[in-house]
Amino acid sequence: MRRRFHLNLPGLLFVALTLFVGFAAANRPNNLVVWSFGALLSLILVSGIISGSMMVRLRLSRLETGRAAVGDPFEIRYQLTNTSGLRSAFAVRVDEILRPSDTDRHEVLPVSGHAWTIRVAPGEEQVCDAVLWPRRRGVLNLHRVRLTSFFPFGLMGRSVELELPQRVLVHPRVHAVRPDLLRTAVTGELGGIRLSRLPGPGEDFYSVREFKPGDSIRQIAWKRLGCTEDLLVIQRSSSAPPRVRIVLDLSTPPADLRFEAENDLTSGDLEERAITMAASLIAEADKADHEYGLTVLGFEDKPIPMRRGHWHRERLMASLAEIDLGAERKPPLSTSMLDEERSACIVIHPGRIDTRKAPDRALHWTATRVEDVLDFKTTEEGTAEEAPSSRSPLGVPA
Repeated sequence: MRRRFHLNLPGLLFVALTLFVGFAAANRPNNLVVWSFGALLSLILVSGIISGSMMVRLRLSRLETGRAAVGDPFEIRYQLTNTSGLRSAFAVRVDEILRPSDTDRHEVLPVSGHAWTIRVAPGEEQVCDAVLWPRRRGVLNLHRVRLTSFFPFGLMGRSVELELPQRVLVHPRVHAVRPDLLRTAVTGELGGIRLSRLPGPGEDFYSVREFKPGDSIRQIAWKRLGCTEDLLVIQRSSSAPPRVRIVLDLSTPPADLRFEAENDLTSGDLEERAITMAASLIAEADKADHEYGLTVLGFEDKPIPMRRGHWHRERLMASLAEIDLGAERKPPLSTSMLDEERSACIVIHPGRIDTRKAPDRALHWTATRVEDVLDFKTTEEGTAEEAPSSRSPLGVPA
C-alpha cells in the first residue's frame, strides 16, 4: 500500500493565499489578519487530516473483468469496502495505473476511465465501475489501482495505491464481412452441406427402427410389412453444417514480408490487419452457424479443431488475442492434415500470397486488399459506423 498527498490548482492557489496572509500577519499582526491566517491554515490542516484518515480505512477488490474487445467499451467493476465503524468515506475516485510499457503496446486511451462513488457508509460495501476503450488487441496486464479523495474542501487530496495484478485478453476488432462472400467460399464440394452421422429432420435415409408411440404414420416403412410383423419406421439423417478452416499465415518474418509500401503501412500493421480479417471471418462463420477451425502458421500453436458455438468462438478469439508478433517465427509444418480435412480452406496472408503453404483447393486472401473482404461501413451487428482512417489503430486503410 502506497500513500500520497496531492495538491490541485485550487489547492495551490489557496496555499499561496494562506502564505500571503501569513506574511501580512507577521508584518502587521492585527487581530483580523491573524484570525484570517489561522482560519486559512486550519482549513488546510483539517482537509489533510480528514482525507487522510478516511482513506486509510478503505479496502478495494477488482471483480471479475472477463474479456475485452477492440473498439468496444471494457467495463471494470470494483468492490469498495469501508472498514471503519464510525466514519464515512466521501467522493472517492478509483483509477487504473497502467505502466508505460503496457500503455504504449496496447494503446489503451491515454486517459483511462475512472470509477466514482459519492459516499461509502461505515461498514458498507459498494460496487462501482470504470470504462476503458482498448485500441489494440493483445494481453493487457493490470497492476495497480489508485483511490483518491479531495474531500471535504477540494484543496488537498490523499491517495492510496493498491497492488491488484490481473491479466485481461483484448480480442481483435470484428468487422462485417461483405455479403455472401463466406457463403460462396464454403458452398463447394468440400465445404458444402454434408450428411451427418446423427439422425434428424433431414431428407436422406439413415436407418430403420421399430415404431414408437408418437411417430408419424408417414414415416412407416410399409414395404417391410411383408417381411416382419412389427411396424418399422424410416429414420432420416440430419444435414451437417458447412465447414471452413481459417489459416492465418504468419510464418514469414516481418523483415522478409513483401508488399507494396503504400498508405504509410508497416509489416506490423499488415499482420494486425490479417488478424482482424481472421477474427471477422470467425465471427461471420459463427453467425452463419458453420463449423470452423483456426490454424496459425509460424508459431507452435496446434490447429484448433472444427467446432461451433459461443465458447468455441471465444476460444479462437482468445488464440488470436494472445499472438505475440514479436516472437520468433517458425517455418510452417506439413499441410498433409489440411489436405486430409474435408472442409473449405481460406488462407489469409499479411503480404503477397504464397500458395505453397496451403492445399491446392484453398482460397487465398491478402491483407493488402482487406477492403475486398471486410465492410467497414457496418459493424458486426449491422449498424452504420464511420470508416477507419488511413492510419487507424488497426492499420486498416479506408
